[in-house]
Amino acid sequence: MLRVLLVDDHRSYTDLLALGLAVHGDAEVVGVAHDAAAARAALAVKDPRRAPQVVVLDVRLPGGGLSLLSDVHAAGARALVLTAHPRPGPAREALEAGAAGFLGKQTPLAGIVAAVRTVAAGGTAHPSAAASEATGATLPRLTPRELDVLRGLAGGRDVTRIAAAHRLSPHTVRDHVRALLGKLGARSQLEAVVAAERLGLVALDPGGEPVPRAAGQPVP
Repeated sequence: MLRVLLVDDHRSYTDLLALGLAVHGDAEVVGVAHDAAAARAALAVKDPRRAPQVVVLDVRLPGGGLSLLSDVHAAGARALVLTAHPRPGPAREALEAGAAGFLGKQTPLAGIVAAVRTVAAGGTAHPSAAASEATGATLPRLTPRELDVLRGLAGGRDVTRIAAAHRLSPHTVRDHVRALLGKLGARSQLEAVVAAERLGLVALDPGGEPVPRAAGQPVP
């Protein structure tokens, strides 16, 4: 049986998740913690029959969150981080801190259970896949350079500034923007950014606003 520790301060959510894991039959919830102190106590258990293999962790747990990842790793477990507001920025932070996965809480229960199995087997539950599963949308295949340009647009930068930042010609950046519009089914840069944000591909920069353009207006 796959041993799972649930760490979330919302009791109704942990109850639902525990029930879902039990129904699928191959996972056992060995502990539930609603605060950081209880989580650390559960991770310190020496009985191998109660030691979790996967910790499902709320990113915004009071007094804990990502700071608990070091305790998870010290216990020899892997972490699947959950959030009510999935965004690329926090996802990157969690994965860089050592989490094996990052999912939105709106992900269907079957998707979370599948992610727990993936993490237990040594895999990674990627936030883009979670966004796709939660919305039912198919993520477009973007090149690394297209992602760079998309992030620039989300940060409110125009073609000239994006070109300068990546040492590209404005003409090349315009080509990338046109490709993005096609892949995202958008008629303007603003529509492309909004579509990408909904898919979890970018986070809007609070320090800057994308430049609004009328639908169908040519790329500058």
